[in-house]
Amino acid sequence: MRGYVVDRYRRGSENTSRPGNQKLQQARHGLSVLRRANEGYQVPLEKVLFLSYGRIGKRRHELLNEFLKPPVPKDTEAVKELIAQPAQYDDGWEPPEIMMDLVKSQMHNGVVMTSRRRPRLTRLEPVIPKKNSWDRPVPLVRRRNIRKKWYQSSLDCLYPPLPEKELGILDGLLTRTISWQPVKRRRVAVPSTVPSMPTTDDDALLDFLVDGPQKSHTFREYVLGRPHNFTSRFMHRQWRRISALVPRLYRSPHSDKTQFSWDTPKPVPSINSYVLPEADVDAIFGEEKASIQKRRSNAAPKI
Repeated sequence: MRGYVVDRYRRGSENTSRPGNQKLQQARHGLSVLRRANEGYQVPLEKVLFLSYGRIGKRRHELLNEFLKPPVPKDTEAVKELIAQPAQYDDGWEPPEIMMDLVKSQMHNGVVMTSRRRPRLTRLEPVIPKKNSWDRPVPLVRRRNIRKKWYQSSLDCLYPPLPEKELGILDGLLTRTISWQPVKRRRVAVPSTVPSMPTTDDDALLDFLVDGPQKSHTFREYVLGRPHNFTSRFMHRQWRRISALVPRLYRSPHSDKTQFSWDTPKPVPSINSYVLPEADVDAIFGEEKASIQKRRSNAAPKI
């Protein structure tokens, strides 16, 4: 009876929502992800890399907070202008300009919008109805909540830029100016096998009658993916996927505004459209133009 009570208590304590049990479950889950990523499974490896480069998780919020940190007022006039601005989410409040520039740039990027790592951006501004269901003006509290919900959902969709040092390392890995070599793995200890007793035909027949026919080698263990070898080519593809979700901040020389550029998950070949000054363009395209005009003249007139 004592063993039954102790066993029942232990099983019940494992299912309770205590902070210690939650931390233990999170630690076990993180260890499982790291172990499978170290074995070369692509999905856990992508998760580890996305966490490291701040595309998901806690570090993404830290980079986003650093990116949206308001500038310090320079003088008294700047402080007065800051105080005169409406409170957050009130009427007349506007989100930071640099955030809206990133939102517009991200919405115009097809690769980022089709990525399933973050929710999709749908609106550039909140939709606030003029009247409620009772045909009355929407109260201020409701308008604040709508703006707050839109602002938080927009932040949840953004990919913040990386610091200059980390971005330089990532670009160096992509251009192969920074060398990378996979870590040499240790040998896996082979368990010692105990020699089995020779089986007779009667034992094999008995196993067949009890357990039924046994399957041969299957791919059951590779249903959720298969491990990859850590090669330079394999890691280069992973870095490319991360680089496609990292915005590059630069200053436009024409408009003198902050703009963002994005990388592509696959290298795009560049097309050289330069024509030599001494090249005779009419001689190159003259016959083609003449044949096009001849086909147009011989075409039947439209009725």
